[in-house]
Amino acid sequence: MLIRATRFLVFAVLIFASSFGVALANQHAIRGVWVPAPKYTKVMHSYQNIKNFVALLDELNFNAIYLVSYAEAKTIYKSKVLQKYTGNRPIDSTSLLQPYLGSYSSPTNDPVQDLITLAHQRRIKVFFWYEYGFMGDIKEMTSNHPLLANNSKFLALGNDGKPANYHQKDYYFNAFRPEVQQYLLELIKEGIHLYPQVDGIQGDDRLPAMPKNSGYDAFTVAKYKKEHAGLAPPKDFNDPQWVQWRLDILNTFAGKLYNSVKAQNQKVMVSFAPNPFPWSRDNLMQDWPTWIKNNYCDLLVVQCYRYNAEAYKATLTEANQIVKQHNPNQLFATGIILMEGGNIKMTPELLKQQIQINRSLGINNEVYFYNQALENDTIKMAFKEVYPQKATFPKN
Repeated sequence: MLIRATRFLVFAVLIFASSFGVALANQHAIRGVWVPAPKYTKVMHSYQNIKNFVALLDELNFNAIYLVSYAEAKTIYKSKVLQKYTGNRPIDSTSLLQPYLGSYSSPTNDPVQDLITLAHQRRIKVFFWYEYGFMGDIKEMTSNHPLLANNSKFLALGNDGKPANYHQKDYYFNAFRPEVQQYLLELIKEGIHLYPQVDGIQGDDRLPAMPKNSGYDAFTVAKYKKEHAGLAPPKDFNDPQWVQWRLDILNTFAGKLYNSVKAQNQKVMVSFAPNPFPWSRDNLMQDWPTWIKNNYCDLLVVQCYRYNAEAYKATLTEANQIVKQHNPNQLFATGIILMEGGNIKMTPELLKQQIQINRSLGINNEVYFYNQALENDTIKMAFKEVYPQKATFPKN
């Protein structure tokens, strides 16, 4: 009787696991979460908070952290690169953690190092997420901006002569200028140098990216004229040839970024987390199918942020088909939104539905935006159900 009951229990576990595509032995999967700037989450405010956060991820069987490492003209670590580009301001002021460093106490007194160390003890990888990328700010750029004050030529211009922007916000630096590209490469190189144990870096829908109305500054216009027998760029920023010319520059940068990281440390993964294609190309000039075709990306995370199962399935199915078409071997994860504007947008039922959709398409990798939702008891219980055991992060 006991043997029969035991067999039934094992069978039931197998049925439950298969409903989410869970392998019971040596499963390889990505279960990651984005951690935004410290003003949005208290993870990095204290050593105890970091320990509690890592313990929570371990409890929920997560295995990757995507830590914001560049936003608002600041880095998560104290940056000599930023100090150089912003006119040698005090190095503490270059850090997103500056308001919290005075009360932070640990054996290292370094929150970033502590997160990496504690995460690695639980076999959780840490990526530096360079959130702002080529974006300068979410409000109109001014001469008081820390970077523009010393690098006025960094500002991207639209066809109207005003700062190039996406939806009248998200104003950008000019990614078509070599100096701006070099600035981002130096920032990323510095992060890897300061924390050689970091597992990867990530750009998102702002790296590499530019608003489609950009490219009308003097430098970019001159570059275009030189390559087109003196002809000026079309006034219509949607002109296909003009769009492709600018896409080629950004695609080339994606390769530069990848090669720069690998030259510094071959083990550091390069990840991009763009919006779905072709929306990404048509709005922010992100031609990620070319990136994966050219092997510029170790991990692609497409932001499939949808608020119902049908829309999610349609978005993910299209993205999955594009990935298979351009690089069948691409390591691919879906970005799933849990919170927006500080409010939880996910329900346990929808979370389970989206996970099941992933498994039905043979996708076993997810990254969630963002960590604060994991404190919610109902969301926490849902994760315990869909992730009942540990998973090994896929090899690079």
